Amino acid sequence: MSKRWWIAAASAATLAAAALIVAVGSPDTPDETIVLVGDSHHRGGPLYFELKGKPVRGLVPGAVKQMKISVVNPLGYRITVHRLTAKVSDTDRRGCSATAANLQVRSYSGQLPVTVAASGRTELGGAIPVSMPIGATRKCAGARFTIAISGVGQRVPR
Repeated sequence: MSKRWWIAAASAATLAAAALIVAVGSPDTPDETIVLVGDSHHRGGPLYFELKGKPVRGLVPGAVKQMKISVVNPLGYRITVHRLTAKVSDTDRRGCSATAANLQVRSYSGQLPVTVAASGRTELGGAIPVSMPIGATRKCAGARFTIAISGVGQRVPR
């Protein structure tokens, strides 16, 4: 891999504080944000971009909902996002574990790579499918799940 590649990964504390909350049957909240930081040979310090996800609502056993993602590039140059991944990392309900038996997060369905303008925001054309399996425990009804999202990107050469 070249020096221009960077893997965007947040610390565990940042993921816990800023991960996307997936609400099952709860009131509307604004988009959640994860700031992804990657080490690079960049003069100004670490490179970073934000992934903003629209909370998924109304999940019931057997249903599949689409979690839309926006990429915010606060940097003064274009970046290309090559890969997005997501996984269930936590839940707010005792007795409802954050496992694939209770909530499943699939691979991003859209086309990548995507280029994001300098100081720009791009809503991605695809989505991350989220589903509650039919066999999910009853204690998960109405639970809020935390989904950790990460991405891999690159600075676009001039």
